[in-house]
Parts: sequence; C-alpha cells; structure tokens
Amino acid sequence: MRIWLAGMAVYIMAIAARTSFGVASLDALERFDISAAELSMFTVIQLGVYAVCQIPLGLLLDRFGSRPIIVAGAIILGAGQIWLALAGTYPSALAARILIGMGDATAFTSVLRLIPQWFPPRKVPLYTQLTGLLGQAGQVISSIPFAMALAHVGWERAFLGMGVTGAVVGLVAAFFIRERTSFVTATTKPSGKTLTHPGVWQGFWAHFTLGFPVHVFLLLWGVPFMVVNGIPQTTASALLIVCSAAGIVTGPLVASVTARHPLRRPMPVIAITALLVGTWAYILLLERPVEVWEFTVLLIVLALAGPGSSIGFDFARTAVPVSRLGTANGLVNQGGFTAALISAFLIGVVLDTRAPDGDYTRTDFRLAMASQAIIVAVGIIGFLAVGPAARRRFEKDKGLRIEPARVAIERIMRERRAEARLRASDRNRSGQAGEGDTPPGASPATGPSTPPR
Repeated sequence: MRIWLAGMAVYIMAIAARTSFGVASLDALERFDISAAELSMFTVIQLGVYAVCQIPLGLLLDRFGSRPIIVAGAIILGAGQIWLALAGTYPSALAARILIGMGDATAFTSVLRLIPQWFPPRKVPLYTQLTGLLGQAGQVISSIPFAMALAHVGWERAFLGMGVTGAVVGLVAAFFIRERTSFVTATTKPSGKTLTHPGVWQGFWAHFTLGFPVHVFLLLWGVPFMVVNGIPQTTASALLIVCSAAGIVTGPLVASVTARHPLRRPMPVIAITALLVGTWAYILLLERPVEVWEFTVLLIVLALAGPGSSIGFDFARTAVPVSRLGTANGLVNQGGFTAALISAFLIGVVLDTRAPDGDYTRTDFRLAMASQAIIVAVGIIGFLAVGPAARRRFEKDKGLRIEPARVAIERIMRERRAEARLRASDRNRSGQAGEGDTPPGASPATGPSTPPR
C-alpha cells in the first residue's frame, strides 16, 4: 500500500502542475500579451509532448521499472514549473511547458504499472480508478492554494512554489517505491505484439473518446467559458473542485461495474459517452447564460467521463502480460491526450476565427466548445469498429465465448424467474407442512378450541 501511496503523491503533484495553467490562463493572456490561439498552444504543446512520450516511456517502464522513471519525471516537472515561473517571454514559456509535459508524462502510467504487482487481480480495477480519483487532489491544489497564491503573491512565486514542492515530493517518494522481487522486466522488444493488439486499441479509443473532455475543460477552456457566461473568475476556478469531489463517487462506481461485469466493459463506455454528449448539447443549446448549477451538472458528468476513460487501461491489462503493460498503457494513455491537444487547439482556432480582436462572446464560445463533437464522433467510431476484433481475440486468449448482451440478459431473467418460482414453491410446501402438524382440537389461528356447552 505504501508503495502505491508514494507513487500517488508524485502523481498528485503532476496533476497540480498540469491543471495550474488552467487557473492561470487569463493571467497568461496579460503577462505574455497573446491571443486565444497562442494561449491554447501552451496546452497543445504540453499535451503533445505528453502524448508523444507515452510509447517510448512505456518501453522504458517495461525495461527499467517504475521507480527511476517516476523520480526522474518529478525532477523534470519541477524544473519546468520553475522555468515557467521565471519566463518573461512567450517562446520561453512554451519551452518550459515542454519540460512540464515530459515530466507529467511519467507519473500516471508508472503508478498503473505498480498496481498489478502489489494488488490481487480482482482489486486492480478499483485501484486503477482510485489512482485517477485521488490524483484529482492535484486539481484541488491548483484550484485553491495555488489560485490564492497566484492572486496574492503573483505569477513567479506561485509557480516557483509549485515547482520546488513537486521536485521534493519526487525525491522523498524514491525511498518508498520499489518493484516486486518476483517481477521480471521485459527484455525483448514488445512493440510488435503489443501495439497491434486489438484489445489495446480498444482501450486507446475508449480513452480517446472519454479522456479528453475533462482535460480540455480543466486545463484551459473551462474557466474562460464560465467567465464569459457571467460567472466571476474566482468562483469559476473554485467550481472546478466539483469535478474532483464528484469523482469520489463516480470512480468507485465505474470500478465496481467493471470488476463485477468484466465481459461487458464496452457498455459503460458507450453509455457514458451518450450521457456526455447529451449534457454538452443541453449546455450549448441554451440561449441564455449558463448558470452555476448547470455548470455543476456538467462537471459531475465530466467526473464520470474521467473514470470511464480509465476502462481503457483495463482493456489493456487483460490483453497483454504485465511485462508488456507499460507499453500497452502508454498507447492507451496517448489516446486521450492526443484527442485533448487536438480539441484544445481547435477551440482556440474557432475563437480566433470568430473574434480576431480577442473580444469573445458567449456565442463564440458555444460554437468553439461544440467542436468537441468532432473528436467524440471519431473516437466512438473507432471504438465500435475495433470492438469485434478485440472480442474475438479476448475469447481466443481466454478460451471462452462472450454471449451477446441481449442473450445474457434474457438468460439472467429466466434464471431469476426460476429462482423466484422455486422459493415460492418452498414457501407453499412449508405452509402445508405447518398445517399438517396442527394438534387435534386446535386451530392454527385461534389455538385450542373451546368445548361446547
């Protein structure tokens, strides 16, 4: 447990570093005197570096294990935050975000690789969801203490504090993180079987579809979107915590469904996608400004989408052995962040096309945020397309046959009806036996009868 908790501490600081720029986005517009498209490049570059690093990082994880990767990543991440604090020009700040993206890329998949080593298989889905859930404590750090520091002590001291803290946490975690002694790292090149496995690609498309909306909203465009709807910036920044708080419920809920029905994992992915699309459609079709309670509902749905995207890692876990799980998780993780960087940049382009002077209206933001539908459509088409091949490969590897959902539901209902009839029959037999045991001269309802006078 302490090994996982040590890795979690590093991951929490990585999330805090990742989301801190979303809180500081409006300050960045003034500090560097840039447009919306230029602002979006901060997120695009960080997420792009993050995505590009995933497969090479997975290969390194499978070769060297989690500990050296986590520690090196924490130091790189801290250095990037310190550089960003001192950056006085736009190009220098972009260079700092490259370092931040590299450091951030190491945390999540390194922690995920530790879980199958130290927890039994039935607990892996739960701790995978808990990793994503507890990692959102980093969002709380960036939304409250970092935002307060940004407002009171300014850009430089706020980012300096974040960078130094992250590096120190990484160094301390190095004393606790270790690999299982019986664990054997991969010594052969795994890319051929891993990167073409349909189960891994099913995980990629699940993460692609459900992983990006929460990142785009929390990392960059959520606060500006709420501000343009008339919500004060401080309130909008604090409102982001709703996503973390809701994850306390949604994470274990999705983990429970995944663990109890491992053969039906595609169904929650599709259901959560439908709910996400419906919620965004309601928000974007409103003719009036969106109210706080409506943004709260949206953030709760985004908090469900995050754990839904983590089902992708469960697809990968059951597709490849642990010795190749780093590479598989890297590909899956690349999906969500590739979608996020494309979506973040696309929103910035739409905004600048609509209002080149930077005076964005609520209508401009509605159209820009609606561009996310393109990414969701691509993702769900990919997920559905690879599904049959992934199912056939899973059946072949596990030596079983997965019933269609309709057939399985009908079978379960028949079994439950049969059990209900059996219980009713047992109760009837018990009642008849009880009547037969009634002593002479006694009534089952009134007891012994009174002799006639």
